[in-house]
Amino acid sequence: MKKITLFFLIGQLIIFILSFLSKGGLSLLSYINISFYIGGLLLLAGGFIYIFRTGSFDFFTSSMRKVLSRRHMKEEMETMRKPSEVFSASPRLLFLTGIPILLCMLVAMGFFYR
Repeated sequence: MKKITLFFLIGQLIIFILSFLSKGGLSLLSYINISFYIGGLLLLAGGFIYIFRTGSFDFFTSSMRKVLSRRHMKEEMETMRKPSEVFSASPRLLFLTGIPILLCMLVAMGFFYR
């Protein structure tokens, strides 16, 4: 839990710095925009890791290897590891950091449109 809180606070610091450096300066609208980008990027990266890790992409890669490999390289291609074996990282940290950032963005949008 401490790690997630630390990453969330680092994310908020990055959002405030990028918001301050943006054209509009430090404003609620720039905070909303930057936090959407940061939170969305974290969720997207977590989604990619989740898809690769669960094995959903293994069939596609094995099919592409069979289609695109040359005949003399068939045995070598079959010994290559699957993408689900390569990704050992858990997407949990990215999801549990990105979701609160997007929730803060929604709260800020509520204040902005009020």
